Amino acid sequence: MKTIHLNHRLHTSAPKPLASFLLSVAVLVVLLSLFFLQQSNARLAELKQEKARYTRTTDSKSTAQPLSEREQAELDAVNVAINEIVRPWSQLFFALEESRLDSINLVSIEPNAKTNTVQIIAITSPVDEILTYIDELKKQAMVISVSLLSTESVRLDGKEATQFELLVTWVEH
Repeated sequence: MKTIHLNHRLHTSAPKPLASFLLSVAVLVVLLSLFFLQQSNARLAELKQEKARYTRTTDSKSTAQPLSEREQAELDAVNVAINEIVRPWSQLFFALEESRLDSINLVSIEPNAKTNTVQIIAITSPVDEILTYIDELKKQAMVISVSLLSTESVRLDGKEATQFELLVTWVEH
């Protein structure tokens, strides 16, 4: 009688380094993704807690008692001061800087938030530069009008010069 030998072992295949490398990279990417997911969830939980604290704070403030007349007057004064601070001063002064001429020396700039005007006092030696400066100011987008209020002959460093005063009206964008 003949003996039959059964071999149940799988045939071994040649090692595939590219497949092993790709599997390693995929496992690393999954681990990194899980790490960043955990970090994101922790940050989200912190933000939700901060939002809940903020909501509780604003809710408790909204149930506060009404203000007295004196407190309301103080609050109104503070609001007026804040509104004056929030004006577009940087844009206005940028527009004035864009209009600058080398022959014009600014002496003072006095903005008035209530009337949306700026009073400018400047000195120049060539008188015709005043009109050029006014034209340059009028070219600025936020300037509505420029009015020449006065001119005066002065001496600057021993030379004749002209001091002039302008009123520039501006609009908020």
